[in-house]
Amino acid sequence: MGALTILGLYRRFHERWFIEDAYGPLIKWNRWWAKHREMQGYPVWGSDGENEPHNPDDNSVGTLQAAKFESGLDNSPMYDDASYDAATHQMQFADVGLMSLYIADCNALAEIADALGKANDVEELQQRAAQYRETLGTMWDDKRGIFLNRNLLSGEFSTRLSPTNFYLLLAKAATPAQADRMVQEHLLNPTEFWGDWILPSIARNDPAYNDQNYWRGRVWGPMNYLVYLGLRNYPQLSVRKQFAQKSMELFENEWSADGRVCENYSAITGMGGDVSNSSRFHHWGALLALIKFKELSALK
Repeated sequence: MGALTILGLYRRFHERWFIEDAYGPLIKWNRWWAKHREMQGYPVWGSDGENEPHNPDDNSVGTLQAAKFESGLDNSPMYDDASYDAATHQMQFADVGLMSLYIADCNALAEIADALGKANDVEELQQRAAQYRETLGTMWDDKRGIFLNRNLLSGEFSTRLSPTNFYLLLAKAATPAQADRMVQEHLLNPTEFWGDWILPSIARNDPAYNDQNYWRGRVWGPMNYLVYLGLRNYPQLSVRKQFAQKSMELFENEWSADGRVCENYSAITGMGGDVSNSSRFHHWGALLALIKFKELSALK
């Protein structure tokens, strides 16, 4: 997300010193992923147990759970059946969301590198994006009409869906026809993601949805925001408007009742302060309102 954020700020304010200052660490980070987090041609999550300094309060380092923590989706049902290779420190799981964010990172960095006149870096980043976009293409399931995660130990697709399956819209990695099927057959499907309160962090028809525990079914502002940015890359104006309105309604539901901006929200009741593991004053909950602001701005 770093390069995407920096590029967004640069497009808004055009401060060259800013991208000059940020570029070095960003390109180093991008290259690190290709070197340390690739399995069978797919970027994967992992955890390097030997890294120093050790945190004495963290017993998960170098385990499957630590790899899940690296994803930021600590208890997502997507990873319930994933395995971990202790020798490579990698989760044996090809994640559509991770691959899409990495491609988007390459694309953003290539634009920054071009602005800085770094032609060789532009070529490197574009080649890497193209390489992973081709690999991501192998994860398309034409029968189901969506890109699916893959268990790299068994080679089988995982049919468990979360908003991260739509992140490849952000990476512009779907054809218009593929994007349309994903939106019509899955995003707008009330048995999966659509409804009064969107988007649940796991599909509504998934067995884990009713847990409504953290990443097991609750709604998160960052997920909505990234899916919305992806929708802007495709001719989905009507869906974007509905998506922005529903995100705003979710934000206002808790704000109007209790003046709260929550870490996450129930996909069933729309409330955010109803459980102990949802901070009642958490900055990224405001992304739900920012979606509506950006949509209104885009239509002007």
